Amino acid sequence: MVHPNIKFLRAVGMMIGAIIGVGVFGLPYAFAQSGVALGLLELLVLGGFLLVLQMMLGEVSVQTPGKHRLVSLMEIHVGRPWKWVALAAMGLGIWGAMLAYMVVGGEFLFLLLSPIFGGGQVLYSFAVGLIASAMIYGGLRFASRIEVIVVVALLFLFLFLILASVPHIDVSHYLTLDVSQAFVPYGVIIFSMAGVGIVPELKDVLGRKHKQELGRVLMTGMSIIMTLYILFALAVVGVTGPETSQTAFEGLIAILGSTFGTVATLLGALTILSIYMVLGVELLNTFKFDFSMGHKASWALVCFVPLFLFAIGLREFIGIIGFVGGVFGGMLSILIALSYWNMRRGPICKKHHCINFPAPLTWAIIVLFASGMVLQVVRVM
Repeated sequence: MVHPNIKFLRAVGMMIGAIIGVGVFGLPYAFAQSGVALGLLELLVLGGFLLVLQMMLGEVSVQTPGKHRLVSLMEIHVGRPWKWVALAAMGLGIWGAMLAYMVVGGEFLFLLLSPIFGGGQVLYSFAVGLIASAMIYGGLRFASRIEVIVVVALLFLFLFLILASVPHIDVSHYLTLDVSQAFVPYGVIIFSMAGVGIVPELKDVLGRKHKQELGRVLMTGMSIIMTLYILFALAVVGVTGPETSQTAFEGLIAILGSTFGTVATLLGALTILSIYMVLGVELLNTFKFDFSMGHKASWALVCFVPLFLFAIGLREFIGIIGFVGGVFGGMLSILIALSYWNMRRGPICKKHHCINFPAPLTWAIIVLFASGMVLQVVRVM
């Protein structure tokens, strides 16, 4: 009898759970703006580059002695000052993601509860932030208990949306093209595939076989994620076409009916609350352990920033995730590529065999993400 490779499956599941999130809800809108063909091309190209970056970080993690996470690996291979840049990019990226979860979570709760309780969407977004903040206070122990449930619920939600949409697809919605909107999917795609920091965790999950299995885990996980993203985007755009909303749901509910809306928004709201909590706990622990802050002070800082940003008017979902993905995701991507490049030329790879990604590929990645950062900043100015 052949026994399954439990550690391999667990690592793939952990990778999927770390990457799939609210960003995927923005893909259909981005694809509808640029045209499905152009959106798919960008998804495949950027997905390929992000897979290479994951492989680079995996190689850096495997070849560096000891147990290190993303920030400390940046410090070792790029230099101590860049540790703070990595921390800033991670912190700002998580706050931006939490803000995006407030926006889309508020929409879900509004669609679900406003027919009963009334009130505006802004009120429900604040409710998401406040409820999740209370959950964050429970810390890692509470978050870890619901991680598996969250991943299963999220995957079920996507499959439910895809299958419910298939009978209503209009193929003509796939034929539009608007080159002037070609940059819209860029930041959204990077945001939706964020989670590269999970790679060192996967190494620990795989144990002794991490050198042989890590690359296969990354390719398997990314293949599953990209397939799911493509099917989801095609399903939603196929149904709603140019009327696709920023979070995908409004147009679908109008066509697929109230029962669909109730199930989808309930699952979506619960999943968003849970992932918001997990992100908050990750940042809370960073402040506690890397900056020696107390639990209450860390919790207050983590929870206050997204609530404040939402209060001052940062509420456009696509704008938020596009900026967070393009700027902060791009910054971390550049640091990972530089870490690999420095390690590849250093004593570690002279002593041990390292995966040899060509120098032009490494620098192409750096130029791509640096250009994306500049364009994203210019776009919002």
